[in-house]
Amino acid sequence: MKTPKHKRGKLSNQEKAARASRRAAKLKAAKMRSPQELSKILGVGINQTYTALAKGEIKGAFRFGERWLIPDAVIQRILYGEHCNAA
Repeated sequence: MKTPKHKRGKLSNQEKAARASRRAAKLKAAKMRSPQELSKILGVGINQTYTALAKGEIKGAFRFGERWLIPDAVIQRILYGEHCNAA
């Protein structure tokens, strides 16, 4: 019986790149961004971005398991001058 790929051990660099590419395509199609993309768009550091997310200062961002997801609409509101922590 053949062992499934996910139980064989470590992924090769090619498999890692393919997985990262599929993940990025899914996020783009869902109009969601990662904290890394948010930090690049806003021009701030990744630690500052994670701190703001953890404190709840970016309204509309949510955590799904271990990942933070930020909808494009939230990023647009921030870029057009609305305060992040406004109720």
